[in-house]
Parts: sequence; structure tokens; C-alpha cells
Amino acid sequence: MALIFVPLHSAFGVARNLSVNVEITAKIRATDKDFFKKFDVYRAAVREYLTALLFDPTDEYTIAGRFWGEPLSESEIVYAIARLEDQYVEAGWELSFAPRALSIVNKKGEFVGYVYTSLNRISMDRKKDGRVTVFRSTYFRREDRSEGEDE
Repeated sequence: MALIFVPLHSAFGVARNLSVNVEITAKIRATDKDFFKKFDVYRAAVREYLTALLFDPTDEYTIAGRFWGEPLSESEIVYAIARLEDQYVEAGWELSFAPRALSIVNKKGEFVGYVYTSLNRISMDRKKDGRVTVFRSTYFRREDRSEGEDE
């Protein structure tokens, strides 16, 4: 298995994979419940200190790696979106980006889902046959890091 860290910027321009989707970002921020019904939504990390939401279309194929846990309920999705927005403005997180929806595209150029996050990279495995597995991301607040830990 090849583990790939995909930066969200490139010297060669923005790739289709992990490009910011402004329209979907607006739907997520507006807590569009009809939009949510089209996806299994997973939370990375714990309820109060989450790092990302994975929007996996409800079909026979899943892009969620095994550690994402169970899909969230509608009320959990709404709370998680609010938490991600709050973390962006809270001191100690030092997040570079406001939460935004990033399109996940496989190596065949096909859309397979979204990740809503403030992080600047996402871990995933993209296979030539079109399969994609997105791995849970972690991030620690500055004051939660131990002494001497790299930043």
C-alpha cells in the first residue's frame, strides 16, 4: 500500500483532486440537510477536537479508511461543522485555512467524495484502478503538544 500525502498546493497549479469546491463549501456551511442525505458523513478525531469531515456518497463503494468510525447523524454533522468553524477562530489551533470542501477525485478523474477541513494536507491512497481510501487526519492544538515536539 502506498501512503500518499497530497499537499493542497502545487508548483504546477491546483490539481482537480483536493481542489476547493466553493459551491459545496457553501452547502456545508449552510447545513443543507438535503445535501447531507446524499452522503455518509464521518468525523476525524473526537467530537470536540475534530480535524475533518469526510462526505462519502451513499453507494456500494466507500472511501473511508477503517478508523473513521460510524457515519454521523444529522445533528452530529451540524455540530461538527460548527466545531470546525469555531476551531478556526480559537486561539491555539493556528489553522491556515477556514474550513472548506475539497473535492476528492480518483486517478481516473472521477469524483468520489469531499473532505471538509482546515488542514493543509490529506492522507489518502489512490489506486490506478480508481479506488481511493482516505485516512483520518490528526492535528493538535499548540498547547496540547508536548515539550520538544516538532511543529
